[in-house]
Amino acid sequence: MTPMPTTRAERLTLLDEVIRDVVEPNARLVDENGLFPKAAVAALGDIGLLALTVPRAEGGAGADAEEVGEVVLRLATACASTAMVYVMHVTSLSSFLALPHGPQRSSYLSRIAAERLLVTEAISEPGSGSQWWSVASTAERIDGGYRITADKSFSTSAGHADLYVVSTRTPGSDNDRDHAVFAIGADQGRIESGVWNGLGLAGNSSTWITFRSDVDEDALLYSGEDGAGLRTYNEANQPLYHLGVSAAYLGIATAAYRAALERIRTRSYAGNPSGFGSQLSQYPVARRHIGTMAIRLAGVRTMVAALARAIDEGQDLDEMAVLMTACKVAGAEAATDIAREAMMASGGVAYSRGVLPIERHLRDALAASLMGPNDDFCKELIGRLQIDGSSYHDL
Repeated sequence: MTPMPTTRAERLTLLDEVIRDVVEPNARLVDENGLFPKAAVAALGDIGLLALTVPRAEGGAGADAEEVGEVVLRLATACASTAMVYVMHVTSLSSFLALPHGPQRSSYLSRIAAERLLVTEAISEPGSGSQWWSVASTAERIDGGYRITADKSFSTSAGHADLYVVSTRTPGSDNDRDHAVFAIGADQGRIESGVWNGLGLAGNSSTWITFRSDVDEDALLYSGEDGAGLRTYNEANQPLYHLGVSAAYLGIATAAYRAALERIRTRSYAGNPSGFGSQLSQYPVARRHIGTMAIRLAGVRTMVAALARAIDEGQDLDEMAVLMTACKVAGAEAATDIAREAMMASGGVAYSRGVLPIERHLRDALAASLMGPNDDFCKELIGRLQIDGSSYHDL
């Protein structure tokens, strides 16, 4: 394993090398064959980026949100599946970072860094979909710990992660808003998962997973009745999650834009079929397509940067709730619109698989608005936050 670089510039240089040597060369195979990006995850672990947000005292880089956003953006521009695996990894680390300073927190974080563990969440459920705040899974007190019975849906990296952050109802509670959050190792109990066959994001294994696991006391990260456990989860995970997925959507959009730009710059005709010249770059409609995409990219890039600053400045969840939620929607809609615009700008060849990557970017982008909280809910939530003065926690 490469020693953890001490500066952001050094880490990004190593990341670019991994992208060039591992992520980009495998992106098409990951998509075409639905392969989990094991080589990319291993390479990210080798350069210390699986411990990017882990504090230096526990063997990580202690990086800020701005750097997380940049790492995700670069990964997503190369391979959206790899980027989403990474987004859920850093999101899940937030539950450990939210623990009080002490042996439990230090033990988990040190182990994640030293062993290069891949972490993910198993939060959403078949009965509630993207409305993750309503849980039916249970945790029963047993001697020395808890018995977890959890059925989850759309868990990124399901069947491939080393450590899962799993939500249940608080032990003894029958309220679906009373959350407990546990850390469950991949070898703890009977854990089964499905096979992912998505239209896009083909390699991120975002499928169902079930847990029938007995865990010890230290596996409980936090819990609480009257919404306290859910509140802790929201405050710990939602800001970085929204930043991560928004940066990933921005990366997908950027990749589609770059592919269209390259196509327009290099496409030539045998003659002058429309009277504008023999180069596609000479056509006003091609320039309009590029202008439209560039404008949307600039807007989302600004929003992602603003959200990263808000997180790094320590704004509380309600302070950044509108920006955070709007950023997710803006990124999701821009990814789909830009990928479609890129296809229109590039012509029919962009619709064919294996010729240009634009069709892959469009399929990847279509997942964005469906990811929880889905865009319909986000827009309604922003309306409540603005009109009623509601809290983000009033889910």
